[in-house]
Parts: sequence; C-alpha cells; structure tokens
Amino acid sequence: PASEEERDNYIDLLCREIRLRTLEVPGQVDTVFLGGGTPSLMTAAQMRRLMECLSDAFAILPGAEISMEVNPGTVDPEKLRGFKAAGISRISIGVQSFDDSELRLLGRIHTAAEARETFLAAREAGFDNINLDLMSALPGQNIETWSHTLKEAVSLGPEHISAYSLIIEEGTPLSSLLDAGKLPDLPSEEEDRRMYHFTKQFLASKGYRRYEISNYAGEGYECRHNCGYWTGHEYLGMGLGASSYLGG
Repeated sequence: PASEEERDNYIDLLCREIRLRTLEVPGQVDTVFLGGGTPSLMTAAQMRRLMECLSDAFAILPGAEISMEVNPGTVDPEKLRGFKAAGISRISIGVQSFDDSELRLLGRIHTAAEARETFLAAREAGFDNINLDLMSALPGQNIETWSHTLKEAVSLGPEHISAYSLIIEEGTPLSSLLDAGKLPDLPSEEEDRRMYHFTKQFLASKGYRRYEISNYAGEGYECRHNCGYWTGHEYLGMGLGASSYLGG
C-alpha cells in the first residue's frame, strides 16, 4: 500500500542503515539476497540506487551471487532488464502453483499464464540463474494437481526449484478461513508425505538434485546464500524485519 514517495524514503533510510553498518562486515561478501517481502515492487532506478549503496559500503566479490525475490504481477520486461543492469544475477520467482484455482485460494495476484510470462521475460532480460518457488499441501490439493505444477515448472527449464510444504500459521487470513470452514480440507499427513517423495523422485529424474530439505538444483546451481544458512555462515540483515547471524 506504500506510495512511491514512501518507497523512495524507505530506500533512503535503508541506504543510511547500510552505511552505518559497514564495519560489521570487515571481509569480502560472496552473496547478497533481497527478500522476502516483495522487492520486485521497487523500480529499476531504486534497485540501482540500492545496489550502488551496497557496492560502496561492502567489498562484494566479483561473481558474487546476488539474488532477489520476484513476484509475477509486479514486473514487466523493462523492469527485469533494469534489475539485471543493476547487478542482480539470480532471481527467485514466487510462482507457488500453476493451477489458477489454487492461486486464487492463496490470494495471489497473478495467474499461471502470468507466471510463465514472467519466467520467459526474465530469460529474455538475460537471467541465466532462475529459481521457481512452489508450494505443496495446499487446501484441496492432491498429488495429481501437485504433479501438474511440478511438470509445468520443469517444462520451463529453471536452474533451481524450491518446493515447500504449506505450513498454516495461526492468526493468518488462511488460518481464519480454514477454521471457518471456507476452504477445502488440507491434505492428510500421508498425502503430504506422498507429495514430498514424489517431488524428490520426479525432480531427480529431470536432473534436479535435492541438496537441502525443500531445494533442488541443476548441477552447479545450488543457492549459495541458502547453503550459507545451513552451514552456519555469517550474514548481516538490514531493513525492516531483517535478522542477522554474526559472531555466533
């Protein structure tokens, strides 16, 4: 709901925080990750300003993995080209499902067709390291509808696929709708488990190796930032709601 002026002000304050925290990372930086939230709401000019600020403040290695989360419905080809020009090297597209009824249930603003268009536009913009974020165990979902989403994702040829099982958090709109009986039932634990094992087997048959509980990558495309979380690598979080892991 923020206005363009508020977003500009946020970038100003984020850059101020970055400059204040420069000394917390004395060495070289090998990964940068923008997200969650929806950083793709930023304009290309705002992204360029943010990346310039980061480059001035930290010793970012040549060839560093610089990822950002992108939601379909918030980008167009021109904006994607601008993000690439700003220095983003890897994008993670929040597809969640290639079933329009499931997307409506989740309250997503995009359709399956728009998710495909976003992926193709990212390719045309020059991105050669793309992740698709998918979600299983949705209300009313079964292994057939889940396999459709997986097959659609693989047909696009992304370098990386994240396939998470939905966790319903108390106090969220989805939780309230479920409690009120306004959504289809969640899959059973057995069905959820079948989906998980099918995911692992199907993606392995297509050349995607599971290297972490919910993440699958083609050879050499494991998310370096994600691996850092799992191996105790230090990271500095900046911006509203961000956490850090520094000095133990």
